[in-house]
Amino acid sequence: MFKKFICRRLPLLIFTFFIILYVDFQLRTIWLPKLSAAHHPSHVQRSVRRKTRGAQNPANISSSGSGGPATSKDVYDSQVKMKLDDIFIAVKTTGRFHRTRLKLLLETWISRTKAHTFIFTDVEDVELPSVGHNVVVTSCQSDHSQQALSCKMSAEYDHFMASDKRWFCHVDDDNYLNPEALLLLLSTFPQDSDIYVGKASLDKPITAHELLDGNETREVQFWFATGGAGFCLSRPLAEKMAPWASSSRFEQTSAKIRLPDDCTVGFIVERRLGLFMVHCPLFHSHLENLLLISQKSIPHQVTLSYGMFENKMNSIEVKGSFSKEEDPSRFRTVHCILYPLTSWCP
Repeated sequence: MFKKFICRRLPLLIFTFFIILYVDFQLRTIWLPKLSAAHHPSHVQRSVRRKTRGAQNPANISSSGSGGPATSKDVYDSQVKMKLDDIFIAVKTTGRFHRTRLKLLLETWISRTKAHTFIFTDVEDVELPSVGHNVVVTSCQSDHSQQALSCKMSAEYDHFMASDKRWFCHVDDDNYLNPEALLLLLSTFPQDSDIYVGKASLDKPITAHELLDGNETREVQFWFATGGAGFCLSRPLAEKMAPWASSSRFEQTSAKIRLPDDCTVGFIVERRLGLFMVHCPLFHSHLENLLLISQKSIPHQVTLSYGMFENKMNSIEVKGSFSKEEDPSRFRTVHCILYPLTSWCP
């Protein structure tokens, strides 16, 4: 009796076992290549979110150079070939940093992007135009006040709008910009979409008090990309910002929330237009621990920075021909890693 039962059931059990093995094999074949590709450094920028609406969570890209898993909905491969000429790069500086911070940028990454980089400052400098740089001398104050910062951002925005460029990218004079990484990042977005990409310096939306008529205020919250790490705006989005950003309107909007330039950009995008920034960890400011950036991931980073943080020099840890005393910012070392044929590189 038992033998008959076994004989009847055995073929069914064997068939079921092979079905399970087949399904398992198919699942492994489908998913493993996708996960492997998503974690490879060459696919870092490909895991940027396709849609900006609801993009308040960080995009699945990693500053360590190992991108997180991406799904087909999160990935967009642009069919339009972008060029550096499509980008308006604005550098904000002030007269007292011309011989230090700005000089360093001119020697390093701006030497590769001179025709597309526009330097916004507050004093005349006869040496800069003589070597072919695009220098815009504003009438803004030279301090670090809300008014001075918003005044320069207003000038940056207006000059971009008067150009034929497709992207506006802002950096500060303590940023190293990697143009190849920037091109790769911006190429992942649909070129006709409303894109605001950068890195938040806070782990939650900022709270502001918007000034209303009758001297009343209301509490508003929004994300913003810190100007100290750099950020970019697509032209379609920049055009929609015009009612609150063109001419003197940017400074007026900044005064309404009593916050500086980068916060004002975030306010306009989210609170006025109902859109959201794309969080991207490939931008970096001196307000974060730059030691966490690995040397092997440097070619993937869009911006780097340096400065004093908690009474210590905060810069990336990178080995090269220059010592920390010779190159405290590590920008020269980074530049020689990216462009080893530069004339002054050892």
